[in-house]
Amino acid sequence: KFSYSKGYIFLITKFPWAWYAIYRLSACFPDNYLRRFLDYLACQPFVNLLKKEKPDIIFSTHFLTSSVLSVYKKENPHHPFRLITIITDYTLHPYWIGDGVDSYIASCEYVKGCLLTKKIQKDKIKVYGIPVKEKFYLPSDRKTAAQKLGVDPAKFTALIMTGAVGIGPIEEIVQALADDVQLLVICGKNQRLFDRLTKLNLANVKVYPLIDYVDELMSVSDIVLTKAGGLTISESLAKGLPMIFFSSIPGLETSNEKVICESGVGIKVESVEKIKNTLFSLKSNSASYQDIKQKLTYLKKVTTLKDLSMEISS
Repeated sequence: KFSYSKGYIFLITKFPWAWYAIYRLSACFPDNYLRRFLDYLACQPFVNLLKKEKPDIIFSTHFLTSSVLSVYKKENPHHPFRLITIITDYTLHPYWIGDGVDSYIASCEYVKGCLLTKKIQKDKIKVYGIPVKEKFYLPSDRKTAAQKLGVDPAKFTALIMTGAVGIGPIEEIVQALADDVQLLVICGKNQRLFDRLTKLNLANVKVYPLIDYVDELMSVSDIVLTKAGGLTISESLAKGLPMIFFSSIPGLETSNEKVICESGVGIKVESVEKIKNTLFSLKSNSASYQDIKQKLTYLKKVTTLKDLSMEISS
């Protein structure tokens, strides 16, 4: 648990270069049964749950569970089940691939192409997008949402999402933009960041901890400033919001970033000054902003958990 949770957070916050080195090296030696078996041994509570419940179909949204389940299938032939791996990124790390996987749900055509180059059978791959909650696709009224949140619906609004642990120069970004743009900032589990931003008491800024109504904030926003996490990208696509990427974690997130930027619906920036210039450029240039919005309609896939379960069970 430490290695895959606390260890991961420690590396990405303190030594991101080390995490990137691990990511790159692991991609060079993906098909290692010894590693997969060690993962299997390390996840015995999960394995015991499988033996007890004996599910007929399993959806995996993490490479580790797909790895463990592939080994479990091989070690427990008396328990047949269908394993469906939902790749929750816009690129492909080889760890997602396993002999025991029956179907792959790809986030986009690019990921499908990556799977095909890894010799995965075409009939095992379906491009559904990354499923998000249905509320992200439902029509919403900006004025109604703004009234509920206590913000001005007429102002150009940027939603800043920092990830669960609140990574990046958030305070600098807020102070650079607050005079000209309405800001909604989600601090995740970073209590110190939440407290510092709250103490600034800026009139144009609303600060939030970890919340479960991100869709409402997106309903009143014009753009999202974020790391390039797969789920955040999918939620932004569902709401039709252009993205500015900053402080993405080296590895999967920077790879996600590259794919989305090449599609024309995201922009990568590397400094607070560039964030400010990019944001103000889109704010003042309606044609450029609308061009990105148009591309968003082509890229997003309307897929909810309900749609996915119905499709797979049919």
